[in-house]
Order: sequence, then structure tokens, then C-alpha cells
Amino acid sequence: MILSEHPPNATPRRLWVAASLILIGLLMALGGLFWVVYKDWRDEQRDGLIQELLWLDQSLRLHLENHQQSVEAMQLDMPLTRTQSRRFFAAAALLQRESKEIEAVQWVGPRGAVLLDAQKRTGLQLGGDAYDALWRAERLGRSAYSPPYLGPDGKYRFDLAVPVFESGRYLGGLRLVYRMDLLLQYQVPWWLATKYHISLVDLGGKALASKFDQASPVGTLSHELSFDPPGYGVSLRAITYRAGVGFSLPVLSLLIGLLVVALLFALWRIRGQVRVRARAERALQHEMSLRRSVEDSMKSGLIAFAGNGQILRVNRAMSELTGLSADELVGQQLPYSFWAEEDYPLLMQAMQAMLAGQLPEHGFELPFRHRDGEKVEVRLYATPLLLEGGRHDGWVASMYDITELKKKRVALDESHRRFLAVLNGLESGLCVIDGDTRQLLYANPAFAAGWASFAVDGSYCPLMPGLLGDAHATAANLECSPDSGRSWFQLQYRRIDWVGGEPAWLCMLLDVTDARARAERELAQEERFQTTSRLIAMGEMASSLAHELNQPLTAISTYAAGLARKLPAEQAQARGVGEAVQAIADQARRAGQIVNSIRAFVKKHAPQLELSDPDLAVRRVLALAQPMADKHGVRLVLEPARGSLRVEMDPVLIEQVLLNLIKNAIEAMREAGSVRPTIHLRSATGKQFWRVEVSDNGPGLQDGVKENLFTPFYSTKTDGMGIGLNICRSIVEFHRGEFGVSTPLAGGCVFWFTLPVFVPQG
Repeated sequence: MILSEHPPNATPRRLWVAASLILIGLLMALGGLFWVVYKDWRDEQRDGLIQELLWLDQSLRLHLENHQQSVEAMQLDMPLTRTQSRRFFAAAALLQRESKEIEAVQWVGPRGAVLLDAQKRTGLQLGGDAYDALWRAERLGRSAYSPPYLGPDGKYRFDLAVPVFESGRYLGGLRLVYRMDLLLQYQVPWWLATKYHISLVDLGGKALASKFDQASPVGTLSHELSFDPPGYGVSLRAITYRAGVGFSLPVLSLLIGLLVVALLFALWRIRGQVRVRARAERALQHEMSLRRSVEDSMKSGLIAFAGNGQILRVNRAMSELTGLSADELVGQQLPYSFWAEEDYPLLMQAMQAMLAGQLPEHGFELPFRHRDGEKVEVRLYATPLLLEGGRHDGWVASMYDITELKKKRVALDESHRRFLAVLNGLESGLCVIDGDTRQLLYANPAFAAGWASFAVDGSYCPLMPGLLGDAHATAANLECSPDSGRSWFQLQYRRIDWVGGEPAWLCMLLDVTDARARAERELAQEERFQTTSRLIAMGEMASSLAHELNQPLTAISTYAAGLARKLPAEQAQARGVGEAVQAIADQARRAGQIVNSIRAFVKKHAPQLELSDPDLAVRRVLALAQPMADKHGVRLVLEPARGSLRVEMDPVLIEQVLLNLIKNAIEAMREAGSVRPTIHLRSATGKQFWRVEVSDNGPGLQDGVKENLFTPFYSTKTDGMGIGLNICRSIVEFHRGEFGVSTPLAGGCVFWFTLPVFVPQG
């Protein structure tokens, strides 16, 4: 147990005075507590009284409003003659049976004469206070209450009057007479009456009626609410019957008083014990001072831990080691303030091992952090802290600074690591080979990863055999591939002097795979550029040729038309000259269409949308493609759609799409050597779209080809540019259509596209 190092500042007399003052303060606090409890109790009683009185007021108000609604509903069905009074008596009897506080229900004429009475009394004439409610109801034109008035039996009453009008003429009214004492007797719940004295009072505080005929309690809590209806200054008042705090508070006060007396007796007994303890502490303080001097004279840091790791005591050397005073160190829990956050795992592991009794022979080597932030390396030795009777109460540890010794060792290790880090961080492969034995001395990870991933810690280099043919060479550059051409490396090596002056070879391995691939791509791009240039030249030549042929073809057509007009009809019909001339004109026009189509293929054509017959465009394309099909022995089969329709399109562009699809199908079947090659050109008409399909019985499309079919510049033809299908799809999508391809189960390939059908508006 660790005792205080300083002598006690307070004498037993001072402690006694302090205890007495504390006791006086306790009594004052208890008195204040009793006052607060009593005040809270009063406030709680008042709040409960107000809430329950509000509830009662609301209940009485709703009760009277229900009566008012019932009477207003009853006056709508009110008989105008005495001979029709059965319904009045039935409704009045029901109302009095359900509400016993209603003393009378009457039908009163315009001048105060009672026409009908629930008790069937006759000859009654109302006046004074009894007629006040009816007078108010007639003037106001709505239901009204009368002020409270005193009845013949000395009980206060008030009336409710509901006027009856017909075509603006006052016919009389219905009158209810309430006894105020019966209203409280039947409408105030018993549980509320047992707690409060409930009464109705006027403006002067005079009680008009009460729940029970007894005097109001005096000196207790009370509260009043305006009782409206009927109003006229009448208030609903509630007074509590009992205001005492009960039996519990005095008993509790007596018990606390007994406890205070017992506390005074205990303090008197403690006074003697405090004097004995003070003498023992002074003797122990002398011994602690001597022990402290011995500990502070040591150069090694000492620290005492409790069983849970709490610091109990440190010496001066420990304070100098951490830069913290003894007051700052004593009492700290794990983790300590002289630990760096990044070293928490290592330090916690060492502390847990020490607290568990796992003490290594050479101690623990731990990093501490000085107050100024500098790291301090220490070696720590620990031993159990045993108290009287051999009871284990913690650990005592001694430590000394090994920072300088470790810096020298770390500097040497860091120099070696820096050298390896530089070599291992190179992206180029690097290795060192013994100049005589050709054994591998060093290889960085990039070298091993680049060359078939051989082990860098092995003793064999796979590059040297056969590469160093000239024993007197000092440097060389080679290119080689370890995986049959998939990757290429450039090997640069030269002679160097290794550690100790031994001859060695320094080999650097550079990955040139991307460079070779880039060169190959540039070569292929150059070849494709040459092909594209030739195609452009051919397109320009075809455009020029089409332009030059237009004029001769136009002249042929014109001359044929002129000849047909000048040729006599008898000669034209007799020898068939007219048919020949007409054939010349038709063929000239057909040649002109072919020339214009070819010119449109090679020249940029702006879309010109117009309402056209799509089947006519299909037939023109079929006529253009027929010579190519006949040349390669391909049969063209047209399956036109039924019915006629109009599509908003550019006929030339759509014909180009169809002609390109037919041409691709012919070339695919020709290259595959299909038996009986046939192309079906089908068109179909729907409600919203016109669909055309170009199907063949060729080899079809493979999965890899189908996935890259619309990739720009991807082509399966040796002379293809890979942009034809993309252009076709762009043309169809410009026409707000869809373009696609499918592979039937029977084989072959089907290219299709759809165009929206023109629907006239209105």
C-alpha cells in the first residue's frame, strides 16, 4: 500500500470542526428539502384540483349543450295545437327521465301562457324571472338562458328557452327549468365529491347550490371557474376537504433526527481513532522519506504498477526519462501518456505479458515518447511486488536508456535497407551475376516478375547461358522473348566490380513489349491508311465517271424520245421499230438511275425525307442487285408485303442500306461456298412500322463476330473497312427506326430494320 509522502495539514481538532460544520450544513439541507417537498406537494394538489375542475366544467357544459340540441330538435317537430300534444309529452318525459335535474318542460305561448306542461298542469301564466329566458330568446331569435333565480322552495334555478318562429312570426317557445342543486347532485361524480366540496356561487361568492348540504371547508385549497352556460356571473367552485401532509412526513423527520444523533456519536468515536492514525503516519513518513532518497539517487528509472497496470510510484530518473513529473505519472492507467499511438500494439503486448508473469530473461526492449515528442528506447526488467504475508500486489520495473546504442545499430540497418529499397523500387529488372561462376548474386522483384517469375533468392540466372559468348566482352545489348513472342525484353549487361572487388555482371532487363506492339500498330495503321487512300481515289474516280456519263445517257434518252415522236406510226408498228426505240429510252433511264445510285454511294448525301412507297424502293434495289447476284449464281427472292402504305424516308439512303445488306450476303455466301445460295428479301406491314428483312442461307455469324458486328473499323473481310453496317444503322436510326441482326435455328443470317409508317393527322 502506498501512503502519502506529505504530513497531514489538518489536526484532529480541525477535522472535528469540519465534521460539525458538515453536519450543520446537512441539517440545513434537510430542512430545505422538506420545504421543497412540501411546496411541490402543494403545487401538485393545486394542479390536480384545477385539472379535475376543468374536466367537471367541460362535462356540465356538454351536458347542457346536449339538452339544448335536443330541445332545438324537438321544437322542429312541435305541435301547434293542443290536440297534437302526444309527441311533446313523450319527448318531455324522456328528457326528464334521463336528466333528473330538469324540473319542468313547458310549451309557452307568445304572451307567457303555458300551453303544454310535462306535469300536465293547466292555467299557468309565466312572469318575472320565470319569463326572463323566453323574453331573451324572443328578442335574440335563438336559444337563451336566464339568470339564476330563487324558487318557492328556496332552491335556486335557471331556465333554458328555445324560441319557435314560423315565417318570421314568433309562436312561443320551449322552456326547461333546471334545479341547480340537482344538477350538481346528479352530474358530479362521487369520486370527485369525496375529494372536493363542489358548489355554484355568484359574483359575491354566495353559494347558490352545492353537491352536499354542508359548510365549505376553511383554510384549504380552492379554485373557481366561470360556469357558462348559463353565465350571468355564476362560477363553479371546488374546495379540497383536507390539506395536511399526512403521517409519512413526520415519521420520516423523526427517523432522520435519530440518524443525525447516531452520526454525532460515530464522529466522537472517530475522533480518537484519528489521533492514533496521525501518530502512525508521522512515523511512516520518516521511513518513506529515507526510501525516496535512495530511489532518487539511482540512475535507472523505477516504476511500480498495480495489478491492473495503474502507476503507483516513480523515481526521479523515470521522470527525467519521460519528461513528466511524478504527480503527472502516478495514477495513470493503460495506455500511458508517454506511449506513442503508433506503438500501442507493441507496448500493450509487452505490458500484458509482464502483468501475466511472462518475463523474458533479457527483459523488454520498448519505445517510449519523451514529453518533447522525441522517441526514447529503453530496456525494461520487472519483478513482482510482494506485501506482508507474500501477497502479490503488483510489479516493480527498472529500465535504462538504450537510444544511442540502438541508433547506431539502426543506422547500419537503414543503410542496407536504403540500398535494397532503391534497387527493388526500380521498374526495370536488375540482377548481379558472378563473373566467374555465373551464379546469381542479386535480383530485384521487377527482374523476377519480368522473366517467367523465377525465385529471386535462387542461385541460378536463366539469362546467362548462351548470352555471354565472348568472354572478353565488357557490355552487350540483346532482345529476347521468354514466352514465344507474347512478351519481349531488352537485356543490357556490363562488367562491374562487386563487393570486395570480385568481377561480376550487372544485367538490366527492359520490357519492350508495348514498344514493339506500338510499332506493329503503326505499321498496320499505315497499311490501312494506304488502303483508305486508294478507296477514296476510287470513290472520286467513280463520282467523276458518273458525272461524265450523265450527259451521254441524257442525250441518248432525249434522242430516243425525239425519234419516237418523228417516226411514223405505221412504220413503228409494222417492223417493231417503236418498241426498240422505247427500249433504248428505258435502258438509258435505268443506266442513269444506276449511275446516280453509284454516285450517291461515294458522295456525301444529305437526307431528303419525302413520302414514298417503300415497296417501290425494294424493287429498285432488287433491280440494281440482280446483275451482281447473277454473276455469282445467287438467287434473289422477293416476298413483298400486302397492301399499300407511305413511309417518310429518303429513298436513296434506304436503297443504299438494302443494297449494302444484299451485297454483304452475296459476298458471305460466295466466300463460304454455300450450296444453292439464296437471298430472301421480305417486307411486312404493321400498324405502326414497316419491316424489311434480308436473309440468306450462308454460314451465319459466330458469337465473337456478332458481339463486334457494330464496332467501328471491325471487319471479317480482308479488304473491308468495318464501317458499312454502322452507316446502315445510323441511316435507319435517323429515320426513327430500329436496325438489328438475328441468327435463325435453320442457319444463315437475317439482317432487318423497321421504319415508322406515316399516319396522316386529323
